[in-house]
Amino acid sequence: MKQTTGNRVKTLGLIALIGSLLAACSSGGNNAPASSGASPSAPAATQTESGGEEAAKDLGEITLFVDHPWWPMTEWKGKIPEEITKRTGVKVNVQIAADEQQLPLMVASGAQMPDIVYTYNNHQAMSNPNISYTWDELIDQYKLQDFEIAPIARAVNATKDGSLYTIRNGFMTAEEAEACDKCLNPGQGLSVRADIMEALGNPKLETLDDYLSILEQVKAKYPDLIPAVITPGEAGSYMRIQFGVPRFGFYNAGDDQAKYYINHPDQEAFYLYINKLYREGYIVAENFTWQERTEAENQILNGKAFSLINASGDSETLNPRLESNGKDFRMTQVVQNLGPNPKVYANSIGWSGMYVPKTAKNTEAAIKFIQYMYSIEGQRLASWGIEGEDWTMHADGYPEFHFDSKDQDVQVQMGVVWWGILADKGETSSLQRYVPNSASTEAMLELKKVTQIDALFGKVVPEADSNEQVIQANIDNMIKNEEMKIYLAKSEEDAKAALQAMLDKTKSIGIDRLEEWATKEYNEAKALMK
Repeated sequence: MKQTTGNRVKTLGLIALIGSLLAACSSGGNNAPASSGASPSAPAATQTESGGEEAAKDLGEITLFVDHPWWPMTEWKGKIPEEITKRTGVKVNVQIAADEQQLPLMVASGAQMPDIVYTYNNHQAMSNPNISYTWDELIDQYKLQDFEIAPIARAVNATKDGSLYTIRNGFMTAEEAEACDKCLNPGQGLSVRADIMEALGNPKLETLDDYLSILEQVKAKYPDLIPAVITPGEAGSYMRIQFGVPRFGFYNAGDDQAKYYINHPDQEAFYLYINKLYREGYIVAENFTWQERTEAENQILNGKAFSLINASGDSETLNPRLESNGKDFRMTQVVQNLGPNPKVYANSIGWSGMYVPKTAKNTEAAIKFIQYMYSIEGQRLASWGIEGEDWTMHADGYPEFHFDSKDQDVQVQMGVVWWGILADKGETSSLQRYVPNSASTEAMLELKKVTQIDALFGKVVPEADSNEQVIQANIDNMIKNEEMKIYLAKSEEDAKAALQAMLDKTKSIGIDRLEEWATKEYNEAKALMK
């Protein structure tokens, strides 16, 4: 596999964003990789007698509205989009949202909408019979008998009345995740300076207590260094994983009782650990004022910090930058989980989805395009490129690329990877992350071992402007403000008191009512699976 590690840095921000959005989801699709020929649900091009492919019937043009203003692909061009058009007969005109308000304004005004809308945060608005077609009515209208939708995908994506308006990407069941041993999702991680670890005699780093001990040594022997820096938000990510507590949303507290994440009994251990890092001088107060991940990363890149709490692939993204900056040290990824009971809560039904609005001009092309993109052939073509030319399947069941699949410039030139996300069932994106003997792969494999999937909580989402939505928003905003008092408390006793005060405020806001509602919603969703 060709790798141009320096170029990987170009995609760090966007890939990190995609990774964080998909990290809690795993993929559907095949459990074990097979050869990539057309799946039963792919309306593939016809075969000639010589074995080549003829172009599919011309279905005309559709307009695809991407409700992500930052999307890097702004045109349907490059060899992969051209190949998709050849195989489907669908030409695509791409429109990227100008901002996050463009789609809501179109919905509210009743304006003419594109043929396909791809969105991540307007699912409730688009899942409306006055706004969108259900997939089933279009499948029936155009007699797409081979458009297969897995029962569990239907159950977790359907609205309460059973209507299916989309299938979100990046979803997999616990069984599928276990069966696909090389399907990996990016996550949070810890990296440390290799030169300082060597200078300290490479002390044992197997537990959170070991980490504290090393930070104590760093503070004593390297007083000009910040022992640890944390990218914004990751104090509540990596460390919560290590303590086995959720970092947002609801979880099953036993007997199918839904509890909000802040009520997990081990949240106190997490908060007290972060507070100890601060009280011992291992992290600085300014760390909690940083708004951009670059502010923490720059402390490492400028040689001002020893360790970084951020992502599972930091060493592979930071080391090329350190080299190009002329620094004489490198980062080592801590692969092993350090916590006493580490756990990753994966409680999502996926991320974005494609909808066909009622105002669409070419509904036949729209639903047939969706059908192809959700097929195994479509996913792999859009995400990996052309088999044999751009990638080959290793005997152990993962793709080996003949181009730098991490370089965004190459992606845009080819028109590959990003269009695959439209309908990713997960096998494509998660297998693409598997690189044998790499630090990021080893770290992701460790996270995979402790991942607990309960996708039904992805359906426990309050409706917009409902009482539950208001309660949840008020709790989240309060926690964001109040937890700073815990992190920066001057003593453990003060930290405990600040935590209890925060929990008391959740009670007064209505967390009990929120959890009662969530338990009812969770059990109703569970009943759909029977």
